[in-house]
Amino acid sequence: MKGIVKVKMVLTVFSMIYIFFAGIEGFKWETAYAQHTDVFNLYQDKVPGKEERMRDIKPDAPEAEWIEVEDNYKYEVSVEKGKFEAKELTMADIELWEITDKSPFEWHQVDYYLEGEIRETHTRTFGKQKCDRLRKGTLFWLKDGKKCVYWTKWTTWDCRPEGERDTATYIYPDDKP
Repeated sequence: MKGIVKVKMVLTVFSMIYIFFAGIEGFKWETAYAQHTDVFNLYQDKVPGKEERMRDIKPDAPEAEWIEVEDNYKYEVSVEKGKFEAKELTMADIELWEITDKSPFEWHQVDYYLEGEIRETHTRTFGKQKCDRLRKGTLFWLKDGKKCVYWTKWTTWDCRPEGERDTATYIYPDDKP
């Protein structure tokens, strides 16, 4: 009985090896006759020029203008006074780690040097317009040197001219206008 099982196992192993190598040989044969098209090096005479692309614009489409958009973020962060005065700050000193749900910490057990309220301003300038939005956050300077922040939601974008921004529409309720 044991001899028959051994013979069956040996035959099974040989048949699996045969099928494996037959599959590889078949694969090599098929790929040797495959065609390849280099789509990144097309002939330049077949690439449509600017004039042909401009003709494809629909006549009822509005006239387009390309503008440059400048995107800026501004926030405060606490750093070591000695490093700041010696101009030895690195990117790690000003980097903020954003906490989204406070789950990585047991907040009643977190040991930190400093806790403070900060504010971030996001400004986009494009053409002759400037839009900005604000959000508040709580900054924690942890004992391992990391600075993490828990942000509130952004306010809506304020794109009004500078003279009209003195109203309290886009300011937090606890801020003084």
